[in-house]
Amino acid sequence: MRQGVEAWTPASRHRYVTHDVSQAHDVIRQRCAGLELWSHSVADPFTYREEIIDVGSILATRVQCAMDVEIHLEPLADLLIIAMVSGRAEARDGRNEARAGPGQVLLQKPGRPLVNIGQHFDLYSINLDLAMVTEAATERTGIDPGDFRFEAMTPVSDELGQFWHHTAAHIYRLFTGPAEPLRSPLVIRAATDLAASAALAAFPNTAMTLSYRLDASPLATGPVRRAVSFIETHAGEAITATQIADAARVTPRALQTAFRRHLGTTPMAYLRRTRLDRSHQDLLDADPTQGDTVTAIANRWGYVHAGRFAADYRAAYGRSPTVTLHA
Repeated sequence: MRQGVEAWTPASRHRYVTHDVSQAHDVIRQRCAGLELWSHSVADPFTYREEIIDVGSILATRVQCAMDVEIHLEPLADLLIIAMVSGRAEARDGRNEARAGPGQVLLQKPGRPLVNIGQHFDLYSINLDLAMVTEAATERTGIDPGDFRFEAMTPVSDELGQFWHHTAAHIYRLFTGPAEPLRSPLVIRAATDLAASAALAAFPNTAMTLSYRLDASPLATGPVRRAVSFIETHAGEAITATQIADAARVTPRALQTAFRRHLGTTPMAYLRRTRLDRSHQDLLDADPTQGDTVTAIANRWGYVHAGRFAADYRAAYGRSPTVTLHA
């Protein structure tokens, strides 16, 4: 691979490779303000390789580094989760420390100075907007945003650690694949939701341990009607649970309670079904002889995985999307 940098849109996409240790140091230092770096045990021949894709709410990276490094970081604004392909990693934040080897994962919480130690490593890392993860926790459990936090660097179990590892690799492959899906804000939102959901399932957090119950007070149908109207109007946009609740003029927790009581579902599940219905109509209206495809229609409505779209579509309509397209 040639040495140098490439960048292109629609996502901010960056590749870099060098065989020069000092250049690798410079590139790593550019990543964060106030970063301090030490290295030793440099392989001969030496290679440092990275690829970074930034879509705003989520950043996916793969780094391969043929040396041992110790990196001191100022507190991060985002949630950072790494998945080791090979080598070793250690993380410390002043209160906790954890280690990971091949196939294992580590979560690094924002707001604390960090020390990261890597030994001849190959890893995926995912940076997530903490506000979006908090929103996902609120939408799914009703937890107050001020009460939500992650409580450990290591996953709940080895199996859930593997689940996060597969999720990180999947998101990286999605972002380094064809550029067309990344032009859809719904695809980006779906990828962010997937990463947030996987993090909430894999790593200990207060949404797991606190008990929330539905409000027993009577709930009017007005907020539900307003939310449904907003969803129907904006289904083609990357709307959030908070925006839906704002349109309904209630809190996300109250709206979730109202939806479960009156519709037997949640606002985000209703949004997903609305998008599936819209994709069905697009398939009916499409003309495959003019280049219309199932993949393009699925991407338009926020599906990042063709198999998931096909399964959801078949469950809803009793046939595959391909059959509908060519009918």
